[in-house]
Amino acid sequence: MGAKDMPADGDSQYYEVKEEADDAQRRARRLELIVYASLVAFVVLAVYGFWLITSLTRDVSQLTEEISSMTRVVDRDMSAIVRHMEAMEGRMVDIAGSTAEMEQSVASISEDTGRMSTDIGSMTRDTEVMAGSVIGMQRDMWSLNRNVGGPMGMMNMFNPLSGQGGPYPGSGGPYRPPSAPR
Repeated sequence: MGAKDMPADGDSQYYEVKEEADDAQRRARRLELIVYASLVAFVVLAVYGFWLITSLTRDVSQLTEEISSMTRVVDRDMSAIVRHMEAMEGRMVDIAGSTAEMEQSVASISEDTGRMSTDIGSMTRDTEVMAGSVIGMQRDMWSLNRNVGGPMGMMNMFNPLSGQGGPYPGSGGPYRPPSAPR
């Protein structure tokens, strides 16, 4: 029995089965496209994942080498740093000793300055006494000049070498210094 020899109700069953088969075939093709696309995506993601893992492994290996190199450098330089720190510690001890000596010297200088201040005060008083004595001497000389100058002036007329006849003969009086603030 061929497809044309089928009865009329068989035709409807035939078309139904054929439609179901065509529908199943379309679904299978869609499913194949989804599966193939998923398979390609999986392969791409697997290759990318493998690349990421190898890249990460390589980076970690380089990081390990760098850390190892840095550790060697730090170990090598650490002894030099320790030596420098020890030298600096010695210098700090020397500075502390020098500072203590300076403190004693400054205390001695302070004492000497105090004594000098006392001596300068004494010199000031002595200078004031001397100034008073000089003023007394000046008054005495002025008085002597007044008392003896007149009679001697007459004698000077007979002295050919005197030449005392200027516009300011003799002293004008005792000098009175201005009083200094204390």
